[in-house]
Amino acid sequence: MLRLIGGRLVQAAITLAILSFATFLLIGLMPGDPIDLAIAGDPRLGAEDAARMRALHGLDQPLLARYWAWATGALQGEFGFSRLFAKPAAEVLGDALIASLALLLPATFLSAGIGITLGVLAARKPRSALDYTVNVIAFAGVSLPSFWLGILLVILFAVTLGWLPAGGPPDAPGIIPWLRHLALPMLTLTVLGLAGYARQTRAAMIEALGDPWIRTALAKGASERRIVLGHAFPNAAVPIVTVAALDFATLVSGALVTEAVFAWPGMGKTIYDAILGNDYNLALLALLLSAAVTLAASLAADIAQLAIDPRVRA
Repeated sequence: MLRLIGGRLVQAAITLAILSFATFLLIGLMPGDPIDLAIAGDPRLGAEDAARMRALHGLDQPLLARYWAWATGALQGEFGFSRLFAKPAAEVLGDALIASLALLLPATFLSAGIGITLGVLAARKPRSALDYTVNVIAFAGVSLPSFWLGILLVILFAVTLGWLPAGGPPDAPGIIPWLRHLALPMLTLTVLGLAGYARQTRAAMIEALGDPWIRTALAKGASERRIVLGHAFPNAAVPIVTVAALDFATLVSGALVTEAVFAWPGMGKTIYDAILGNDYNLALLALLLSAAVTLAASLAADIAQLAIDPRVRA
């Protein structure tokens, strides 16, 4: 176990270093820079102003020198200043991360709980009416574009019925305004997310329930509840854990399309704005944080699989 964790930590460090350099290089090679954008937005800025601003931000240095300066600062916990938001990049990212967690965390728990429950119920009686219904729901959730579902929910609940706000963060403090503004994007993400859990759970449970030792348990008089939840589900949990780990990683990377439809200031929209605005300090920090969480979630999934399934340890 310690050898696995140590090896994965070394791989993660190498991956993050390569990713940071590749991202910095790609953003640096994009046409235009923040100073060009500033000049385009304010014609009063002249050539001398542009040169002074480039020197201030280090944009007059070669690309490798700028990356080295950023990397040495990042290793010391200094991630630079966000030129788009005129605040430290870590502060901007902290606000976006809180907004994404407020939206994605409950949506993830709801989609996992509902999807796993539907998958287990469908696997108990394959080719039944319930099984076909769950399959239709799962395929619909996989096939529906998130922007289409989000717009449909806005038209129905915000425009036609007027029950809920169309999007954006709440203006007033309190749990009720937050729940009202979170309802539609959370419903969108839950409907789309439960499809993957339902399909994976159904397939894994049907395979586990078809094993010979299940028939042995039935012959010994074990109840259906004990067989399904006590014997089959733990053996079917390995692929479900993998899906859950990858789903957890999206908590930090955000849901760009859903956040854009509902004007939610989460991580996805922040990363998108940072890349388009050539704000490499903010973009680098956000992408590295997303990659680090994805690698950590993958390691946690491997450890969970070792703990759940003895066959993996063998």
